[in-house]
Amino acid sequence: MTNGSEFWDLLAPHHAALEDSYLDLRSIRQIAGELEAPVLVVGAGQGLIVAELKSRGLVCDGIDLSPEMIRYAKSRRGISLIEANARSMPFGDARYRTILYATGVLDFMTDEGEIATILKEGRRVVHSSGKMFAAFYKVSRALEEFMTRLGLLRDGVVEFRQSLESYLLNPAQMVTWVAERASVSRWAALGVLLRMSMLSTWHEKAITFRMQKFCKDKDFARAFINAAPERQPYRNEAAIRALFQRLGISVRTLRMTHSCYLVQLSS
Repeated sequence: MTNGSEFWDLLAPHHAALEDSYLDLRSIRQIAGELEAPVLVVGAGQGLIVAELKSRGLVCDGIDLSPEMIRYAKSRRGISLIEANARSMPFGDARYRTILYATGVLDFMTDEGEIATILKEGRRVVHSSGKMFAAFYKVSRALEEFMTRLGLLRDGVVEFRQSLESYLLNPAQMVTWVAERASVSRWAALGVLLRMSMLSTWHEKAITFRMQKFCKDKDFARAFINAAPERQPYRNEAAIRALFQRLGISVRTLRMTHSCYLVQLSS
C-alpha cells in the first residue's frame, strides 16, 4: 500500500456500504445545477459522484490517493479514475471549470498549511472564472453531545481511532464502555446511549449499523482501526468559516445539507 493510503485501501472492499454517507448523492443533487463542465472530483473514492455527474451529461474526471479505491471504481462502475495526490495533480493549468473536494479530503486534515497547498493547486487547475467547492462531514447535535461527553470530541478534535473501537463492542460491552468513559453508572450509561439513539439521525443510525456489520470480521477491524489516523478534526460552520478566514480564502456560500457542509470558495 502506497502514498499514505492504507486506511482507504483497507476500507475499499466495504466502501460500497458507506460511500453514500456524507457528501452523498442527495447533497450533490442540491448543487448539480451549479456545476460547470468539465468537473474534477478530488477524493473520488469508487466513483459514486463521478458517475452521478456523468449521468447528468457533465464531463467529469476523478482522482483518488488510494489505488484500491480506483480499482474498485473500475470493477464496480467501469470508471477510470486517476491515482494522484491533491497536492500535485497531473493536469494543465485552467483545465477544469469546477473542482469539487469530497468529504475525506480537506475535512480530514489538521495541518492548515497542507490545506492551503492543496487549494493553491486546485486554483491552478481550475479556470479563473470557474468554481471551487469543498465538503466537510457533519454530525447531529445529539452525536456531538455524546462524543463530547465521552471525551471523544474536544476543542474540534475527534479521537478517531478510539471512536472506531466502539464498533467492535456488543451491547453489554458498549454500556460498560460508555459508563467508563463518561464516569457514570451502567444505568446512567444506558440512558446516555438511549438518548443518543433516539435523537441521532436515521442517516447516522444506518452508518453505525453498516460499520458494525463489517467490523464483525475482527482481523479486518483491527487492521482498519490501526491504520486509521489517531485523531482528526471536526469543524462546525463557525470553525469552517474561521479556517478559511485564517487561510485568507473567501467563502462565497456555505450551505448545510442533511449530512455535510458544502462550501463554495473563491477561485
